[in-house]
Amino acid sequence: MDKVWERLQPGRREQVRQPQEAREAMEQHVAISGVPSGTTPGPEPAVDAGVASYTSPEIRRVLANMRVLVALFAAVEVSSLSSSLSATGRVGAMAYAVLGYAAYAGWLCWIEFRGDRLLWPRLTAWVDVAWILVFAWLAAMHSSLLMLLFFPVLFAAVSFGFLSGLLVSLIAAALTAAQVMVRVQDGVAALPEAMLPPVLILVFGPVVAALACVGMRINEQMTIAERLLALLDPRLGVARMADTLLRTLAPRFAADRGWLLIWLPGSEARLFRVGADGACAELHGELRATLIDALGRLPATVAAAHQRTARPRRWCFAAHVGLELARRRASGAARVPMQQLAELLEARSLLALPICRRSPHPNWLVLDSRRRRYRSRDLELLSAVMDPLGPLIENAGLLECLADEAMATERARIGRDLHDTAIQPYLGLKYGIEALARKAAPDNPLRADILTLQEVTVGELHSLRELVSGMRSGTSAADNALAPALQRQASRFTELFGLDVVVRCDAGLSIGRRLAAAIFPIVGEALTNIRRHTGATAAQIIVHDHPQTCELQIRNAHDPAAAPAAFMPRSIAERVHALHGSVRVELQQAGFTDLIISIPKGPAARASAP
Repeated sequence: MDKVWERLQPGRREQVRQPQEAREAMEQHVAISGVPSGTTPGPEPAVDAGVASYTSPEIRRVLANMRVLVALFAAVEVSSLSSSLSATGRVGAMAYAVLGYAAYAGWLCWIEFRGDRLLWPRLTAWVDVAWILVFAWLAAMHSSLLMLLFFPVLFAAVSFGFLSGLLVSLIAAALTAAQVMVRVQDGVAALPEAMLPPVLILVFGPVVAALACVGMRINEQMTIAERLLALLDPRLGVARMADTLLRTLAPRFAADRGWLLIWLPGSEARLFRVGADGACAELHGELRATLIDALGRLPATVAAAHQRTARPRRWCFAAHVGLELARRRASGAARVPMQQLAELLEARSLLALPICRRSPHPNWLVLDSRRRRYRSRDLELLSAVMDPLGPLIENAGLLECLADEAMATERARIGRDLHDTAIQPYLGLKYGIEALARKAAPDNPLRADILTLQEVTVGELHSLRELVSGMRSGTSAADNALAPALQRQASRFTELFGLDVVVRCDAGLSIGRRLAAAIFPIVGEALTNIRRHTGATAAQIIVHDHPQTCELQIRNAHDPAAAPAAFMPRSIAERVHALHGSVRVELQQAGFTDLIISIPKGPAARASAP
């Protein structure tokens, strides 16, 4: 335990001084924020890769306000050029043009203030270009008004990416050059001087678009990182952090599926998956082992994006992009393992990023999208977002390890106390009943009852010894402890109460001792309810072992002609919900009542188990 404590990063040790109080405080905070306790915030809505920035209300409001500033600048230019415009008789037309653009900018501000969406948002930048060219034409191609064309380039790049900004700059430069040539042919302007504005727009327009995209990328990185830092808390455990990470990052990067491999020193590898519906679950079994093996073949220092087309093409761009994270340069070291991973997952566009690279086994974040083609900028953005979050994942695993060791130590102490306080009285009771059985003659009518009581006492003593032995060992590894315990419980109900109980368990049932100890009293209470509240003389206990849950089905017969009313055993439901499970009652038409209980095998259930 001391070694685990020493590995905790500075500034995080105080989080484990009072884990129970901290967990309760966090649950209160989440509940106040509008999210039910014990759950994680829902996934963000999916974002189209082409309009990621446009979906931000803050960005749209800023751009609408900037259009108002453009209208004000045009009005100031009109007032300064009033003398020259009056000579050509264009003062009125220029004033109407400025007022029209101001009304257009005000309408956009009103739309954004109300939170409405435009029908064709990509047209706004082209409308800006048209208005500014009208200003310049009416002002006899005044250079200061032509410089306003940089604003539509900025608007398009911020809203829809670099390519949109580049297209606007090229077309704006071409239209400006066409206006200049018309003016030159009319003899109004001289060619070398008049061509300066379109050349400036052609040269510096792409620069403005590139700088705008860089700024938006930094802003997006800060936004994602701030949101994740606000949601993530190592005290809530690895599973909760993985759930939050996947459900937040997958919509942000238009991913249909996502996987997060967390493999910390001194613990087993854990693999989490999120689907297109936003549901996150921990993987088990053969699929987990196959994916971990495939991820283990990836280079630990290279992030990669791989494109897998449905059919081979003769002419295509490079289908693989690799980025060496330490030196920030291109690398092809992950080409072959990424291709194998993409074929295994049947992924169209796959992104893999190593995180927590200081560990012996790097953790991996993998995203798959059929709507977005991942590129090097996605690798850089995701790497910058995940770098400060890696220590949080490590601390969550170390805190869980520390909590497990503390629980094992406490269980061992309780086991020693139980051995001294509970088993010794049971031994005295057992010896007393054995002495009474020896005194009872074979023809004594109570001898059969005494022998039955002796068998029950021996069975209970055996169960108690098994429980204490498991607690004293401090382990909670999965074994077959549940099936024998249920068999003994069924035999006891049959002998004492005449209720014929049949137990059926899946082959290879493997349930941890702590979870088995939590399930055992639930089954006992269900059998007691059948004995007390029904006329059934038989019951069945069916245990199904699923990869992520343990499902119990407790069945008893009822009269098909007089089926009982719908009900829910409150005490059992409270026990199951404390284990983060679910319970339901099904009244079958064939004359059976099924109590179906599903309990997860994850850390939440184990932490809640006694």
